[in-house]
Amino acid sequence: MAMIYCRECGAKHSDRAKACPKCGYQANNTDKSMVVYVLLAFLLGTWGVHKFYAGRSGEGIAMLLMGTIGWLLIIPGIAVCIWALVDLIVGIVNINDPKKIFK
Repeated sequence: MAMIYCRECGAKHSDRAKACPKCGYQANNTDKSMVVYVLLAFLLGTWGVHKFYAGRSGEGIAMLLMGTIGWLLIIPGIAVCIWALVDLIVGIVNINDPKKIFK
């Protein structure tokens, strides 16, 4: 067990605490990697694999349907490509703050 400082208020607390005891800031105690999220968004973004990895199954299913069946109608296929590109950019911008990405 190590002592760390809260990002929000600077108080010292255990690294195993889910929230800061002083201000209540929620620490991100996830074992998921932002680098993996960004790579999945880049390589398999059209099928929503990165959304499933992040715990957002509803969005993942929507992207999976639009990325497979959607190409028959052209517009949903293009829309899912844009959606995946936006997710990639958001993942890169928030690479140091995974709390915004993972559920």
